[in-house]
Amino acid sequence: MAVPRNSRSTSARRPVVPDVIVQEAIHLFAEHGYPVVGMRDLSKAVGIQSGSLYSHIDSKETVLMLIVEQGITRYVDAISAAATPDLPPDIRLRLAVRAHMTVLAGSIEQTKVTFGQWHYLGPENRARVVELRQRYEDIFLEIAQDGIRQGVFRKVPHLKATLLTLIGALNFTPEWYSSSKPESPEQMADAITDAMLNGLMAPHAGTSAARRKR
Repeated sequence: MAVPRNSRSTSARRPVVPDVIVQEAIHLFAEHGYPVVGMRDLSKAVGIQSGSLYSHIDSKETVLMLIVEQGITRYVDAISAAATPDLPPDIRLRLAVRAHMTVLAGSIEQTKVTFGQWHYLGPENRARVVELRQRYEDIFLEIAQDGIRQGVFRKVPHLKATLLTLIGALNFTPEWYSSSKPESPEQMADAITDAMLNGLMAPHAGTSAARRKR
């Protein structure tokens, strides 16, 4: 099923390389959805014949898997680098959410595809994505567990369910976030983190920033 191509021009004759294919696929999948977009749509967006596209990729799913794998890995790397274990848990959580929002600000379309369309993959690729998503979730789980052990976060019933709810909120951010918003990604991240911490902080703890002012 063909989809309209009216938002970007390929008249600049960009070289036909995998990166170009991936970027056009991100745009098409984000705008129309993976099931609707065909190889003919992708080849038209790139500016080559459908047969020539197969000399670069063997299937549409290959491109989706590449987009999803790169997308999750980018988040895992950025969050891991920002939320180092030597920091207080509530600060780590804030930095983790800031890292997430910073990556999002530079990859809104890819994030929509990464977190919203991975389930269209076949069983083998889905299993690989589940492993990657678990690495992403484990960062937040480790922060929360450290916070509970240190008495910074309260013990909440069903911790994993609570965290998955918070992570789900983060994964939904590309549906409403826009780079045109007056707030920076860091400001939006802090607003999200404040809401998270309101539900996690132990009653006596206070934030690390507040404790340092005492």
